[in-house]
Amino acid sequence: MENEKTPGVLLLQERENIIKKFFSLWIVVYAFVFIGTSQFSFSFPFLEKLVLWFGTTFLHIKDLHKITNTGSGDTTYDFVLVLAGVIFSFLVSLIILIADRKRPNYRQLYLFAIVIARYYVGFTMFTYGLAKIFNGQFPANGLSRLEEKVGDMSPMGMVWAFMGASRAYTFVSGLLEFTGGVLLLFRQTKTFGALFSMTVMLNVALLNFMYDVPVKIFSAHIVLLCVFILSYDWKILFNFFVLHRFEKLDYNKLRVKKKWLQVTLRVIKIVIILAILGISISQLWGTLDEKPAPMEGAYSVKSFVLNHDTIPVAYNSKDSIGWSKMFVDYPGWISIQLNTDKKVWKQVKIDTLKKSFAMDNLDSTSYAFFNYNVRNDTVTFTGTIKKDTANIIFTRKQKKDYSLVNRGFHWVNEYPPNW
Repeated sequence: MENEKTPGVLLLQERENIIKKFFSLWIVVYAFVFIGTSQFSFSFPFLEKLVLWFGTTFLHIKDLHKITNTGSGDTTYDFVLVLAGVIFSFLVSLIILIADRKRPNYRQLYLFAIVIARYYVGFTMFTYGLAKIFNGQFPANGLSRLEEKVGDMSPMGMVWAFMGASRAYTFVSGLLEFTGGVLLLFRQTKTFGALFSMTVMLNVALLNFMYDVPVKIFSAHIVLLCVFILSYDWKILFNFFVLHRFEKLDYNKLRVKKKWLQVTLRVIKIVIILAILGISISQLWGTLDEKPAPMEGAYSVKSFVLNHDTIPVAYNSKDSIGWSKMFVDYPGWISIQLNTDKKVWKQVKIDTLKKSFAMDNLDSTSYAFFNYNVRNDTVTFTGTIKKDTANIIFTRKQKKDYSLVNRGFHWVNEYPPNW
């Protein structure tokens, strides 16, 4: 009969089905691998040793090690980890396909992976969003940042300065991320939540790539996980957005046969959501009521006299004794910029009644003690540095003296304020 397929056609279709099964399984397995090993996942010593062995043995990377206590998620170790994850998921998928070759598809595993991806992306959007809604990720620019020249900033520093310049913009950015996270947690809104979150996170990923923010791997994977979540509805979305056909989204419910298990899962879901909200809000609540440091300001040295000898203020010089600037930005801490441009941090106790600065080294040993006198924008310090007498005259700038801080919002601008 004409409709009967030849053995060659059937063999080709079987091969195509195997290839399709393999790649879909590979994507699902890699999604699990990334979620379990990403930047903000738990640390596994065995995994770290395996990645280091892989990088040194097969990639011939010398001195490969996992850098701890860093905010970077784009270290050499992290890139090796991603490559190892891709290869590992490939091998695991191949083994599963060979061992379970009679299974027609992996639909249930695919649906379960989408559920895990939804919650992972949702909780990620939760935490990042709350950090911006409060004042955790992009706090207002400190005086050190305000005094820094734009040309001396790193691209990442520019992003942090830009975001920190507008509390309202940062808040709205966080609200959008938080909204995307909430939408992803419920089946009825998962598709809209994935589209919403992908749009928001695509902008974040572009900022990370274009401004060299070292969270490129993580942000790119969050966008890809959103695409993975949407893959279940790709035909419906294509028909609706491109072909303009009337479509209805599939509810995509992962079936749980036992009623008690379904109720238990819902209770666990609610508990986890409330726990994350409670922990995040409790940790970030204090950022809304941060009090300025006493005598806050950026102090530029006009005169620096040590043991009756005047040390000229010379930026980028070899003089490591004289000061060029001092920043009082955070309660209990000051930073001093030496003539060499090196910045050193000191602990400080400021008594505004006695008008005194007691400075200690980081090991709590005494460094300096000053009494100060304020006259308009001029502050005079008299006291000792270690065992040497010192007299320092500063010009003080406060946050209200910077255009970036005090400009505010204007509906009407006769000329663009782009100075």
